[in-house]
Formats: sequence, structure tokens, C-alpha cells
Amino acid sequence: MTHARLSPDQQWIAYTIYNNLDSNSCGSPANGYQQTEIRAVSIDGSQDKRIIAPVTGVLNSNNYWYGSSNDFTYLSGEPGSTKFYKLRVDSSMNLVSGPTEVPVPGTITPFDPMANSNIDKIVFAGEYTDVGLVKSIFLMNLSDSGSEVGLSLGRDHSGATIYSPNIFENDPKISPGGDKVAFMRWVNAGTDGHGWHLFVVPIASPLSEVDISYSHLGADMQLHDTLPEWIDNDTIVFSYMNEKTDERTLYTMKDDGSQRTLISLPPGYLYSDVYPFKDSSDQVKLIISVEKIEAQCIAP
Repeated sequence: MTHARLSPDQQWIAYTIYNNLDSNSCGSPANGYQQTEIRAVSIDGSQDKRIIAPVTGVLNSNNYWYGSSNDFTYLSGEPGSTKFYKLRVDSSMNLVSGPTEVPVPGTITPFDPMANSNIDKIVFAGEYTDVGLVKSIFLMNLSDSGSEVGLSLGRDHSGATIYSPNIFENDPKISPGGDKVAFMRWVNAGTDGHGWHLFVVPIASPLSEVDISYSHLGADMQLHDTLPEWIDNDTIVFSYMNEKTDERTLYTMKDDGSQRTLISLPPGYLYSDVYPFKDSSDQVKLIISVEKIEAQCIAP
């Protein structure tokens, strides 16, 4: 189970669940998230409802609430031909309207949609159909799918542009103030090869992103900063992955790469996908997908 996201009224958590079982009878993200569904569980755990039903060979994932009502966007379709959709549910998670496709201009296959309540924008990773596996980050209007802007072109930490099928850019997130985007990039190119790093790009200055992970991770391709989320307009929470030790922990970091701080969490678990929010007392809380080290399956 992943992509646990809190509704605007803080009464429901929407999440993605895998129905494609592996050899251990555990839900698996293998084969492009095929046969996934989107559900919502009430904040007290008393109700659990299906919103988007699973379909064999189809992925439904990357759900994100946006606006002040119970609206959310998500990704759906067969691997390699996914599209964005939006819908509205009522306060009991019953469908009110949609799903409605959110068209993406041009010849780009979209991934990882994210919107927030502050601006009428959707940010996403896009795969160029004429290049192959090269991914970049794009921003466009959510209401009319217009004004598409490319925010990155795939560069290494030194600023050199790299056009290569080894470039992947995923999980972009708009800041609460709507002025910048954090995302993760995989680069494997020559002497500057390194794994997943976090980048921040100002929306007003596309293509001027900054690698905020390199000073901490260097060029070690077994160390990864992944899955960023904004706590406030200059602080990011993210998952750190160490392939050497199979360690997965959570950190916070300022959007300039400073003040990298480990979040103290109970031992015995691997931590990854995280969603921060502020409660009615303005206290920051986290919804986290975790894997118990002795268990076979992941549960949020």
C-alpha cells in the first residue's frame, strides 16, 4: 500500500493498493503497478471504501487531493499509455462526478501527477515518446490543461545537460507557496554517474534546478534520496535509501540542501513513502508507508 494522502477535511486517507501478488502472496508494484486500485480509509479506521476498482493489466495510482473539496487526481491506464484523471467524491467517499481525463498537450506520456490546494496547477513527470526512456518534469494548468511548461531537461549535478535513456525524473511536488517544485532524478552518465538525488527548481525560472543531495550523497550510486514532500515552503521530508545496508529512513532538509536531519522513528521497520500535514493545532504529522523487516508485505 502506497500513496497515502489525507483529504482536505482530514477525515479520510486515500491510498493505492496492489492486487498483483508476488511469489510470497504479497501485493507487488512489479509490472508497472498493474491491477492496482485506489481506496480510502476513514481517519479513525472504522471505514474502508473502494474509489477506483482494479482492472487486470491497468494501473491506478498516484492519487492526490487538491482544492478545498473532495477532489483528487490520479494516474490510470495500461503501462506505457497512462493518462491523468480527476474526480470528486462526497464526504462519505461516494462518487459525485468523474472520472474526467485531464489532457496532456503534445506527445508526452505522463506519470506522477501532483496538485495542491493553493494553485490551479498540476506538476508531473513526462516521458518523451520520440526519445524513449528520457523523463523530464512539466507543469500545466489543471483546469484547462494549458500553459504547459518544461521545468527540467535532465542534467547532472554540475549543470551539464545529458540527453540519455539513463535519465529518469520522478515524483515532482509543488511547494505550498506554489513557487517551486522538488523532484527526484536518476542520472547514470560517465564519471558524474550517481543514483537518485533530490532537485529543486523555481517555477519562475525553468531549467535552473539545484541538486540538493549531491553534497550529502556524492557520486555513490548505492545511496538515494527519494520521494520528496513539502512540510512548509522551504522544508522537505523524504526517504533515504542505502542499498548497502538495505536501510530506508526518513529525513528532513531545507530546499537549499542545508540542515539535513534524521527523523527518529521506531526500529524494526523500513520507511519510504511519506505524506506530511498539519493538524488543527498546527502540529506537523506524518502518514508513512512502512515495511516491517521481519514481515513479507508492506502496510501503511
